[in-house]
Amino acid sequence: MAYSNTVSQTVFTTQRVIDNAVRRCRIPAEQITAETITIANDLLYLLLSDLANQGVPLWCIQKCIYPLYEGTPTVTTYTGTVDLLNTNLRTLQEVTGVNVDTSTSHTVDFGSASSATAVSSVGVLWSAASVPVSLQRSVDGVAWTIIQNEDQTAAAGEWTWFDLSSSVATQYFRVVAISGTLGFTQIYLGNTPTEIPMARMNRDDFTNLPNKTFQSNRPLQFWLDRQAQSPVMNLWPVPNAQATVYQVVTWLQRHIMDVGSMSQQVEVPQRWYEAIVSMLAAKMAMELMDVDPQFIPMLDAKAAQALAVAQAEERDNSPIMIAPNISMYTR
Repeated sequence: MAYSNTVSQTVFTTQRVIDNAVRRCRIPAEQITAETITIANDLLYLLLSDLANQGVPLWCIQKCIYPLYEGTPTVTTYTGTVDLLNTNLRTLQEVTGVNVDTSTSHTVDFGSASSATAVSSVGVLWSAASVPVSLQRSVDGVAWTIIQNEDQTAAAGEWTWFDLSSSVATQYFRVVAISGTLGFTQIYLGNTPTEIPMARMNRDDFTNLPNKTFQSNRPLQFWLDRQAQSPVMNLWPVPNAQATVYQVVTWLQRHIMDVGSMSQQVEVPQRWYEAIVSMLAAKMAMELMDVDPQFIPMLDAKAAQALAVAQAEERDNSPIMIAPNISMYTR
């Protein structure tokens, strides 16, 4: 017997998701109109958005790094953020050397080969609009190895921070503009990161703070104001000048990516395809006039079953440690 010898290579596009849902509604192909496709796209978007209310999809957990600014008490999270799962304040040990700057690059020579230095994070304080950059290292200053390329949007006076995908001791390190001019006020190279968990306050505790403008180099508490577009972190204490080279590192839950064109894929793992198709079919059956009402209970039951199966497997299988506090019984 011959096998395909491929795993997870089948491309399940938005069109295939909708086509499968339409067939389950028993809608003949000749009755599928442009309006039907538009309705299906809207329902698919609503379905994916609603999954954020039913737990944390593991593929929608994302690490984000936010800069701090002197006297600024708030950090606005990225669009699409649902909630913050883990939040740390990170400090770095700055590494320095001899700097050579051009209009398109910033090169640091750490000295002799014996003083090779590892860089784990890079911060750029822009003096003009940000441009795409390439982060590179070299052992001789001639042959360069690209660690990664980055492209984040920032305005003049804003920081962008990058964690390197690999940290290897090297003699030379540089930041190169892939296009345009590298306009910066400061480039901060750091290693030996130290992260301290930040405590999350509720609204009452935050509003009861007597001095909400008190500044410190360690803002270790925050209240998350969950606004419609982007939740806002209200920090306390407020960052001071020293804290401007620190970062807030979050592991957040974001929404599933928007439904794109019919030829693109829906951002769900393969294990969720059956649940997505089943739930979409049930939603379409409630809205499309061409669907026989007798199919609605069957489609609803199938959707509920498929969702339960998918959610039961939505786990990371990591061990759980339970540490009960029985001190009050052992005094």
